[in-house]
Amino acid sequence: MGAIALTVATSNTAQATPLQPECSTTGAWGYVYADWYGAASRIDFQMTFSDTKADGHHAAARLVTEDVNGVKKYWPWHKDTNGANNGAVDYNSYATNSSGIFDWGVQVGRFEGSTMLNSCTDWAIA
Repeated sequence: MGAIALTVATSNTAQATPLQPECSTTGAWGYVYADWYGAASRIDFQMTFSDTKADGHHAAARLVTEDVNGVKKYWPWHKDTNGANNGAVDYNSYATNSSGIFDWGVQVGRFEGSTMLNSCTDWAIA
């Protein structure tokens, strides 16, 4: 009789979990996408957002993160000044925090100049 060999392959590499927090508020919509490996000091992300209302205001979005101590960081805003329903703005970047990034998400807002009129926030894992 012949012997049968069974081989089980395993991998020690970390597996990313793709997450996409998304929200909409009057006049603005957006999401941020990242392959999430869990708590780390860096996150690479893709953000997409859009002005959804022809009201003379503009939309903006930004990354938000939370560190190991629960401290939230609100990253710089990125604006959509192309007018309502003229396609989404895509923004690719990364963020680092020496205190770690333990949660992250997107904040989307509608603005009159630099004054935020309304906003929403959605978190990846909270």
